[in-house]
Amino acid sequence: MPWLLPALLLATAFATDCDGRRCPVTAGQSWLQLKGAVQKLRAPAPGFFAVQGGSGISCRGAHAKDEAFSHFVESQQKTLDDCKQRCMSSHICKGIDFHGTTCRVWTQNIQASLQAEGHTCLRFLADTAMLEFLELGNACRGAHKGDKDPAYFTSTTASDLEECKSMCVADLACQGVSYTQSGVCEIWTRQEGIQATAEEAESVCLQKPGPSPSPSPSPSPGPGWEKHEGLNCYLHHGAEGIKDKDPLGEKKTLEQCQQECLQEKDCTAIVMPNGHSPPATCWLRKNVDKSRCSTGSPYSLWVRPGASIESTDGTVIETETCCANYKDWPNVDRVTCEGCTALVLTEPYGGRCDKYCESFGHECFMAAEEVNEDCAVKYSNDRCDQPILDTSDMLCGCRLKRALNEPKCDWPPPSPPTPPTPPTSECCSPFASWPSLDAVTCSDCMALVQAEPFGGRCDRYCESFGHVCVLAAEEQEENCEIKYEKACNEAITGTSDILCRCVKPDAPETCPRKPDVPTPSPDKRIQVVGRQLLVNGAPLHLKGVAWNPVPKGGRHPADLDFASFVEKDAELMQSMGINAVRTYEPITDKAVLDTLWSRGIWVVNSVYNWGGASADSAANPVNAVKDHPAILMWSIGNEWNYNGLYVGKSFFDCVSMIRDVARVVRQHDTSHPISSIFGDVGKLDQASDSLPEIDVWGVNAYRGISFGDLFTSFEKATDKPLYFGEYGADAFNAKIDREDQESQAKATTQLTEEILSQSSVLNRGPCIGGFIFEFADEWHKDNDGSPDRHDNAGTAPGGGPYPDMTFNEEWWGLVSIDRERRLAVDAFAKTALPKASLVQKLTSRYLPGHATTWIRLNCAKHRNDMEQGGGEQVEVSPMPRAQWILQEFNAHKKRCLMYARPMQPCMPHVAALDTVLLHAAGTRPSGRPWATAARLRRGCRLGSEATWKLG
Repeated sequence: MPWLLPALLLATAFATDCDGRRCPVTAGQSWLQLKGAVQKLRAPAPGFFAVQGGSGISCRGAHAKDEAFSHFVESQQKTLDDCKQRCMSSHICKGIDFHGTTCRVWTQNIQASLQAEGHTCLRFLADTAMLEFLELGNACRGAHKGDKDPAYFTSTTASDLEECKSMCVADLACQGVSYTQSGVCEIWTRQEGIQATAEEAESVCLQKPGPSPSPSPSPSPGPGWEKHEGLNCYLHHGAEGIKDKDPLGEKKTLEQCQQECLQEKDCTAIVMPNGHSPPATCWLRKNVDKSRCSTGSPYSLWVRPGASIESTDGTVIETETCCANYKDWPNVDRVTCEGCTALVLTEPYGGRCDKYCESFGHECFMAAEEVNEDCAVKYSNDRCDQPILDTSDMLCGCRLKRALNEPKCDWPPPSPPTPPTPPTSECCSPFASWPSLDAVTCSDCMALVQAEPFGGRCDRYCESFGHVCVLAAEEQEENCEIKYEKACNEAITGTSDILCRCVKPDAPETCPRKPDVPTPSPDKRIQVVGRQLLVNGAPLHLKGVAWNPVPKGGRHPADLDFASFVEKDAELMQSMGINAVRTYEPITDKAVLDTLWSRGIWVVNSVYNWGGASADSAANPVNAVKDHPAILMWSIGNEWNYNGLYVGKSFFDCVSMIRDVARVVRQHDTSHPISSIFGDVGKLDQASDSLPEIDVWGVNAYRGISFGDLFTSFEKATDKPLYFGEYGADAFNAKIDREDQESQAKATTQLTEEILSQSSVLNRGPCIGGFIFEFADEWHKDNDGSPDRHDNAGTAPGGGPYPDMTFNEEWWGLVSIDRERRLAVDAFAKTALPKASLVQKLTSRYLPGHATTWIRLNCAKHRNDMEQGGGEQVEVSPMPRAQWILQEFNAHKKRCLMYARPMQPCMPHVAALDTVLLHAAGTRPSGRPWATAARLRRGCRLGSEATWKLG
């Protein structure tokens, strides 16, 4: 019968022996015959889809190591079905991880997994009807069949087509999927959608159901938006998020964010980060109660015209509405707080607030360590079942079950009212009475003023009309935007006007005050300018390595030994052309730094990685070595978006901690940039928007043999420079179960060359280099192994290093733990550093500000000719500096002809006829001279023109 074969094929595909995994006998032609029908079938358990087969798999976030406590809520459930019911009762459940009786309800997207005996990982979809995809053809493409830009999709693996589709449904940006029978799943997010397909064996391209709505005209934001500086309102802190718009998927300007809010009838306000250039991350909020929001944050709240953010009934909420009277709370340690929170003893409950609250019939909503036997929060845990360690008491927030998610019970309690900002007239005199104004006045008692009458000093300017200087700065372009700040008594030179903020001597405390942390000035040896890292005015590319020398039998960090390894390691690094190392603990031994510096090696010194330490702890390592010439940058955190700084902090708690640490670092050192190291680039836009204190972003990325769309995604996320905090491949291949030096060397070469192709030194991209992971093997990293043995265990999340996509933790070294060279050593040594052209070198000396007062260009046959002077001195032109240098450069090429022999006709086998040097010199405002030279090779006559090349 004609229907029999399809029926048999379908029966085979969904027989019980498949058990949610790829069927062992169904492949090739059978799969291709099925693909048009399979897409409309339901999975055996409605709403739940096995991740990599489900059984024996533990769920993870962005990668196999990403098991942050903030990603899930853990409870005890008797059966897998009970765990599923727990998930379905939550509107934010993304999936479950069930093991024994432990049920983890994941509230973040499950993007990776880890083999773990006894675990079951299932992805959850609330609406399985979304799985009815439309088949478009074979392999997905963009505008035409040859259009497959890596930026269009994210490639991962799936155990079957249903799992691939479930990942697409979970991703709001997904337009469709391209799936191959071998298990490769491409999640297509191209904004214009999938417009073409290409013939490709054993592949299918499916379009996500429900056409993307065409954008409707946005209403004008109009007047009346009310800004609340430093106020952040979010769940359990005075507001709820708008579903799927918390935050919005793309960065927005303030006006665009406001328009998005106006389109949502429930939207009360928006939240955006402070201290950045738009566009930026935008959050939409509803049911806002200002008295319950967090103050002093790096964000601000804008309230929609006509909306109220005051308490809805205007009354104080009685504690008993949300929880029992404090007299009924057990083991309170003398301190009770508003908002159903108290300081309680840790010992009877093992430091766990969930057990404490359950002991008297409540549910925990907050667990925290207090600052000093009071209600102030030092740090909070995302999970109530995570212990608060090393303390005798803890802050627990407990509510009655019926009030657990009641907005009126939100914590923290109302803050005291903020003193009103005094009018400008109380802070400073009217601008009409300010002398020597240069046509621009700003808010907060700041104006652009003429520099010359006051020697470029704002203190003298403010004193000239009875005021006090609180800020001195250079402006961007004849406006109120600050380019850099200086001390009030320090001259700002090389400019005709300066920004000065002046206040009355008796101005109220709430008037502008001098900031505690100065902005770095442009006179530093090391600077960040645009996407480049400049050292003495020249762009630097980092050919670096992660260095964490732990001996056999040792563990990190207790046995970390920089001093014993530095001599041998630095010598080998120098032979490979390495010019920088990054650390995971700070180097404070100046003898170690001396050895590295003698080999020409910079240090990106880690000053804060563990979130349980105070922000002030970063001051000691900074002060210990900030004056050493080997220090290039400071780094804060390592993949903190994955690990919550290793104590389970939420994303926003990590942001606040990093901001505090960066301010401590900047308070003690203004001479070095500050970097922070992120895990890949997901949510980097939110981090960058929220942390203007970070000068350079590091990224740890393991995407196989290529970085794919990482550079493009980074450029969309931030305008800061990029370096790779970690990249590379380990030397063990799980596919063949043995060491594979050839594959490690191949990945080392290709990934490093890809980084070079995006080097900002050559203006090719945002990248200032990277640190290959790592210099030497570490034998302590397999938790199930022994630090005295080289273990082979690894994790396979479905994405990772080449060639096996497995993180073989004890095999990452370019050299073994005994410093035996692997093939990757020679491969890395052969990758060359990029070199800037003369024009780029000269331009880089000008772009950081008024760095040069004059320049001289001249020509010579020999370098010693230039030592005798000569050439012409030219004042810096007011035209854009890069353009001026290029013009002068081209003009002097012609002038250099006088040093060369007369041009002759081209002859067979005749190379360039002569060589001359183009020399450039100048002087900085400080009087310190600079000079550089490039070799010009004069070619033979070609018609009536001569050819010139940079040698």
